[in-house]
Amino acid sequence: MQAQTGWRFYGWWGIVLPAFVVIWITNALTLAGIAVFDRAILDELELSRGALKFGDTLQLLASAALAPVGGWIADRFGVRPAMIAGALLLAGGLYAYSMIDSLTHLYLLRVVLGASLAGAGLVVCVTIVSRWFVSRRGLALGLMLSGTSLGNALIPQLNTWLIGQHGWREALQIVCLIPLLLLPIVLFVIKEWPERVGLAPLGAAAAAAPGAGGQRGVPMAGYDFAPALRTANFWLIATAAFCTFYSILGLSGNLFLHMQDLGYDAAGASRAFFPLFIMGLVGKLAAGAISELLPRKLVFALCLGFMLAGALMLATLKPSLVWPALWLFGFGWGGNYTMLQALVADVFGARSLGKILGAITVIDATGGAIGPWITGMTYDATNDYGLGFGIMTALIAVAFVAAMLVRTPARPER
Repeated sequence: MQAQTGWRFYGWWGIVLPAFVVIWITNALTLAGIAVFDRAILDELELSRGALKFGDTLQLLASAALAPVGGWIADRFGVRPAMIAGALLLAGGLYAYSMIDSLTHLYLLRVVLGASLAGAGLVVCVTIVSRWFVSRRGLALGLMLSGTSLGNALIPQLNTWLIGQHGWREALQIVCLIPLLLLPIVLFVIKEWPERVGLAPLGAAAAAAPGAGGQRGVPMAGYDFAPALRTANFWLIATAAFCTFYSILGLSGNLFLHMQDLGYDAAGASRAFFPLFIMGLVGKLAAGAISELLPRKLVFALCLGFMLAGALMLATLKPSLVWPALWLFGFGWGGNYTMLQALVADVFGARSLGKILGAITVIDATGGAIGPWITGMTYDATNDYGLGFGIMTALIAVAFVAAMLVRTPARPER
């Protein structure tokens, strides 16, 4: 078995880069990319914001409910079947979304989009990257997860331009072709396990060395699913994930409308996604790299601090603070996102990682699901987002406490 090292290792180019592209497309088209259609749908269907944003809730709840299925498929049959199914569901769901004519129709299709994320979203992409990396896992996940930020920074600009050129329905019929570009990448580039192509996971030799086992005698192969659910670490990480996913999706799901409330036109409002998600990209890369040098809990704390500062600034509702708040919030979210995935892989190992990530995703996606809806309803009740942003601030503080209580195992030498 070969043991490639450094940047020549296939995991960087054949796993991290393709997973980056997959999550770039699937995450962006179902998050910020779909949000720029909100104004047209609100006006055409004459909806309240709370009613519209409940569609976001249904999408994330469907993703959460089906995430364990995606993780089970990845563990049992491989990530490629899950990714292919997810890409096809996303393409079909976006095309059908172009023909919605009622709130019920919208809700049904948001469930379909949520199902696509269970197959070609976070859980499956983290699973495949974690299989290929023992050391440098934080950096690998940071690079891969930066795809979500890059996509959410750029896709809204593309979609807004398409809406202006063709109208919102035809724009969706064009956008639905993008997920089909993933199929050749999944089929011909991604390899399921390094051992099947004569390689070893990066850092596997060091992890197997005497004294490199996990905490309290748990071998590096990791936890089985049921024992993992009985640990305090599982619930602490899940709590932090719930609170921060509520906050980022509550913000991003209402950001386009909030910016229009502040007087921006559609193009200006869509540009607000750029600092939020570009700084998310920077945060993911920075946290992944720094976590190879500093304790991950320290990096996690710093990232949550930036996110908290941004939330506090947004809660003031001062227009002059919106843009710096988005830069801070985005940077903190990006680093937090990477550290969450890295902590799960570090604490629980690779043995049942797909199922464990799936279970945590049920919890974090539930938070993400209710975030846009509750934030939209607070607007309907108060006619501004002050209360909604205040709730986000409190939840990020809770996430900080939970993250600091996680007990992490010693990492293997690189």
